[in-house]
Amino acid sequence: MVSPELAALFGQAQHHDRAGRLDEAERLCRIILHRLPNETAVLHLLGVILCRTGRLVEGAEMLSGVAAAQPGNVAALRALGDAFHALGHLADSVIAYQRILFLQPGDADAHLRLGLSRQGMGELAGAIAAFRMAAALAPGDADIRVTLGMALEGAGDKAAALAAYADAIRRDADNAAAFLGLGNVLADQARRAEAKAAYGRALRLHPEWPDALTNLGLVLQAEGQLEQALALHRRAAALAPDAANVHVNLGTALQLAGHGAAAVESYRRAVALAPMDATYLSNLGQALAEQGKVEEALAVHARAADLAPDNGVVRFNEALAWLLAGDDARGWSAYGWRWRGGVEDLADRGFTVPEWQGEDLAGRTLLVHAEQGLGDTLQFARFLARLPIGDAGSGRVVLEVQPPLLALLRGGLAGMGVTGVEVTARGRPLPAFDLHVPLMSLPAALGVRSAEDLTVPAPYLAADPDRVRAWRGRLTAGTLNVGLAWSGNPAHRADRLRSIPLADLASPLAAMSDMALWPVQTDRRQGDEETLAALGMADIALDGFTDTAALLAALDLVITVDTAVAHLAGALGRPVWLLLPFAPDWRWRLDSQDTPWYPATRLFRQQRQGDWAPVIQRVVTALRARHAEGRAA
Repeated sequence: MVSPELAALFGQAQHHDRAGRLDEAERLCRIILHRLPNETAVLHLLGVILCRTGRLVEGAEMLSGVAAAQPGNVAALRALGDAFHALGHLADSVIAYQRILFLQPGDADAHLRLGLSRQGMGELAGAIAAFRMAAALAPGDADIRVTLGMALEGAGDKAAALAAYADAIRRDADNAAAFLGLGNVLADQARRAEAKAAYGRALRLHPEWPDALTNLGLVLQAEGQLEQALALHRRAAALAPDAANVHVNLGTALQLAGHGAAAVESYRRAVALAPMDATYLSNLGQALAEQGKVEEALAVHARAADLAPDNGVVRFNEALAWLLAGDDARGWSAYGWRWRGGVEDLADRGFTVPEWQGEDLAGRTLLVHAEQGLGDTLQFARFLARLPIGDAGSGRVVLEVQPPLLALLRGGLAGMGVTGVEVTARGRPLPAFDLHVPLMSLPAALGVRSAEDLTVPAPYLAADPDRVRAWRGRLTAGTLNVGLAWSGNPAHRADRLRSIPLADLASPLAAMSDMALWPVQTDRRQGDEETLAALGMADIALDGFTDTAALLAALDLVITVDTAVAHLAGALGRPVWLLLPFAPDWRWRLDSQDTPWYPATRLFRQQRQGDWAPVIQRVVTALRARHAEGRAA
């Protein structure tokens, strides 16, 4: 400073800056610069104040001038790098931090900031190297190790991320962020008990932390503990009302618990907070469709698809909404997005031959491979009869199915006169083939465009006639023999919504006269055997799908929830009464009491989510009407 007066003003400006009185500090800096426009110390302080008050462009310009005038000014370079980083000029921030490290190679903070900028640029390898260097230079700093763990997690190196978080905890046993990161990696590895312990520790250290609450809720949700998960998600949403991801997680839990209307509101809140997030929009669209608001759902899905045209989950959810609405022309062509990220556990088989698109098969072998659930395979087997095979000079088909369905489909297709199809089990060596197609891509390849294209003359599968005769000999003569399936695979995402406790469904039916109930599902839930015994139902043993098909063919009627039994009985052409939740799977569409998939199937739908009692009462009423018609005849 050239005068004691200006030096005193600068001292006052620094004092105001330290006290947080930034307006007064800025005013004094500008007074000094009016007299001494090139005073670097004042320019440096003013540049920092401008950045702290949100005027980043002006602040960065001022700090750039300081750094040019004083190339060795580390503090100015650090402030400049921070300004560039905040502006999103990450390449410039990298240069600023590298200049610091040229001057001070052992500056751990500069290595950390360099890593953060490289991470923002997507250069994860460079970021991780910088974080490792920062950690080595600051052996007591747990937070740097947490940052390293997060970067390693983002790079997919879960083992190294776990080690980094554990290293952080060794240095600071009360580091809540380290326990949160540790829990996240453990949860990704499905090590749920350990993840819950880590999240619990984070919450003991930081009880009102929304991230820890919602992530612990996700683990409990994965374990089926929905009520406990909901409590945590709700608490997180109350603590972080402006965190869109927290509202999305609450919405997902509400959906799974059957609170569909509340889920819609949670998703709406998330979308309001992050309107350009396509996945949040897609979640909202899915929830709206499940509530029967299909037109609004389709509009929301369209917005999501415009924002993320290559996002497999977004596009697949839109396809499901089209199919639910009955728009087969658009739905089946878009259903292929399941292979491009739309369905998490579907992996490309890596076949080197082309996928069949409906072209002529003459002289060629087509591999049709099952891909999802057993019910899906039974349902979509109908399309095999439409393939151009069996005649002289036409193609040949190899059908690869899940091993439990092998015997049933080998005999069942042949029993219906479908020729030219060789059925093999997944996991066995495949014969040579020229083309391939996933089984559930057949509607698109065959040009299905309407509900009429889905219908086939029923049945399209046949049960073993000897087994059918054997079962008929065991059924109760002179009465209505009804098969009953009340629950599906408990691992299914929507099982809580689609399955019914055995006692709730069977008790009203067992009380009816002139009717015998037969359990037609092989899986039992806890207490099912006791309920069967109490109701006087025979707890029969079924020898796989072939035996189940024979029993279904021998029965007069099948009453079932939405499981593979419904598809098997439908494929056999048997009368089926299908009990559907309020938010049904896309294939059952909305409102109707029948389905193009199975002409002999009658749909009984929930009118209110989670309320099965009226549905069961309608089934009882329909059974009484059927009895009355039988007596009148």
